[in-house]
Amino acid sequence: MMTNPIKDATADLVVALTELGKRVAKHVDGLTQDLVRDAGRVARSSQAFGRAARDQWDDVAERSKTAWARTRGAAGGAPRAARVVTAGLGVVAHARVLRMRGLAAGRERLTDDDHRALAARVRELCVDLRGGVLKLGQIVSSRPDLVGAAWAGELSSLQDRVPPVETAAIVARIEEELGKTVLDAFATFDGEPVAAASLAQVHRATLSDGTVVAVKVQIPGIDEVIASDIAALRILAGVLGDVLPMDLRTIADELERALVTELDYRAEALAGTAFAAEAAGTGLYAPRVIEACSTARVLTTEFVDGARLTDALDAAAPAERARIVTALCDGLARQVFRTGHIHADPHPGNFLVAPDGRIAVLDFGCTLRLLPEEKRGYARLLAALAMRDETSALAELAALGFGGEPSALATIAHAITQAMKPGELASEIDWERQGRELVATMMRVARDAGITIPPSFVLLGRVLGTMAGLVATYKPPIQLHAVIAPHLAVALRPQGPQQ
Repeated sequence: MMTNPIKDATADLVVALTELGKRVAKHVDGLTQDLVRDAGRVARSSQAFGRAARDQWDDVAERSKTAWARTRGAAGGAPRAARVVTAGLGVVAHARVLRMRGLAAGRERLTDDDHRALAARVRELCVDLRGGVLKLGQIVSSRPDLVGAAWAGELSSLQDRVPPVETAAIVARIEEELGKTVLDAFATFDGEPVAAASLAQVHRATLSDGTVVAVKVQIPGIDEVIASDIAALRILAGVLGDVLPMDLRTIADELERALVTELDYRAEALAGTAFAAEAAGTGLYAPRVIEACSTARVLTTEFVDGARLTDALDAAAPAERARIVTALCDGLARQVFRTGHIHADPHPGNFLVAPDGRIAVLDFGCTLRLLPEEKRGYARLLAALAMRDETSALAELAALGFGGEPSALATIAHAITQAMKPGELASEIDWERQGRELVATMMRVARDAGITIPPSFVLLGRVLGTMAGLVATYKPPIQLHAVIAPHLAVALRPQGPQQ
């Protein structure tokens, strides 16, 4: 049986860098205490760190060097993971300096300004490193309910405003994939991208019949970059826990699972076509895929000339704003309880409000498919929560795959039911307070009791959190239960079509 030299080398590297990361974290604590006593040494911290690494960790450094040599020999790549780990440790050092300064000033916790400074540094690193790191930043930016307004605000520019890759590299990728020149494939091709993201960028073009299209092109070499980034994020999960307000290890797992599909544009094309059929007649739609100009790494669809979701909401009158949010909530409820096919990358850059008022849903690289029993399970859970039936809610949580101590699950069920207020207008709910208290309770209980979360809820929770963030921000005067109820009734039906 043949072995995979890249996988073997990466495994050795993960072991070596994990040990290095643990020792770095311990050293940084001591280093930052020295910095508090002598502020003048802040400028020399990186040199001191390097000398300590050479003096104390020669054995680990040698193992890392050997592992990287094997990786480069097998794949011809640069030490990407080392760059990511080094950048992450720099953020840790920065956070601990800020924390020690706060302690010296009598503050036990980081201030909002401290968090903004850290988030700004992470934003710059995301743009510089791109790849999986940038994708992680985009995920964080869409979850203000979990990471706070300071982090989400600083990272929001990562959603679809990323420095583009050079046009020559993009054109070469298109021609390699389509087997023809760009001007043979398209009547016109705009070299200036209309959007650039972590894994791809989009260019406007026209077909020979005059149809305006969007050409989504995967950044060359991004698959190798992603593999290195996932390994680095797992290494950093332990030492970054005190800096980033999230479970980085869980997010790394989610990222790896989601990106396997997201890097395959054939799968994305199929998912987009299926979504278009399922959303027919609703306020949402997906652009038509142009199969003749699409491959595993190039995806061409009809161009949507619309306004970015948050820009449209900011500019809309109250009634129009309520209509848009209602359409999004209705669409999500339909996906969860009727079709079971959920668009699971819900950052605002993936929604455009078209001139006719419909909402175009873009980017189907990350979708979630619920089994029929999962749809019914989530429907029964929501019904139990709406009726504040904690016993039934606990049973449904267990049936869906939430594992752990029954008493801990009961605490989570109680926290969720207390946050549910049937019949209340969305504009009158204190979403920030309720969300903060709910998330804090769930995270504390899950951590202390070792609660396990089913894979379906990792992505679904991200979608629900993003939608809750929109409702919390724009506070439309709508009753969410009235929007959800018709779809819930269909899912709870013993028999019958799920349409």
